[in-house]
Amino acid sequence: MLTREVLFEPSKPIWEQILNQPFVIELGAGTLPKEKFIYFIQQDYAYLIDFARALCLAGAKTFDVETLKMFVQHAVGGIEAERAFHKSAAEKLGVPIDELEQADRAPVTLAYTRHLLNVGREGTLGEIVSALLPCYWIYGEVGRRLAENPPQDELYRGWIEAYASEDYWRLVEEQLSLVDRLGPAVSKEELDRMIEHFRISSKYEFYFWDQAYNQSNWIV
Repeated sequence: MLTREVLFEPSKPIWEQILNQPFVIELGAGTLPKEKFIYFIQQDYAYLIDFARALCLAGAKTFDVETLKMFVQHAVGGIEAERAFHKSAAEKLGVPIDELEQADRAPVTLAYTRHLLNVGREGTLGEIVSALLPCYWIYGEVGRRLAENPPQDELYRGWIEAYASEDYWRLVEEQLSLVDRLGPAVSKEELDRMIEHFRISSKYEFYFWDQAYNQSNWIV
């Protein structure tokens, strides 16, 4: 059994709930209210900054130059490509770039990124990759599923096609291949922690989409 499967199996019910969330369903149908998508890209734009930091922490824990290069490329190239899409989407939706840049992290965004950075600072390479992996993998799965019957809405279709693309899935497969290589060498205790980090990140993915749909934010 591949390590990716070992990580995924306990979190499968969470993923099923993610794929059936109102945000995802309405995005695929092209009926998602634009204000909900704006909120999503504002929070995702902020999230990606800390995601890149976590990738750098992962790179610092590898002695393999090729793996280090991969993390650097993902942190710089991959993240910048996603943030460029967010900027383009914001412009099309009439959202000033300054507003995108200055958006405060909402509760789930802050908690999720703190989780990633804490694992990045304190965990092993296997643990960090396991914590980062749900973000890569879930977005790819959402993209592929929605691309089977894409909406007419140009903006939403563009988002879906980006995450269903071969370029994006190359990044996903690089992370999946890495975790499959790391898994057989770790202890049972470390593997248990990897499974737990993967599960917690999957839960945060659910709540991140839910937060965007409900436009949840700080009450005080």
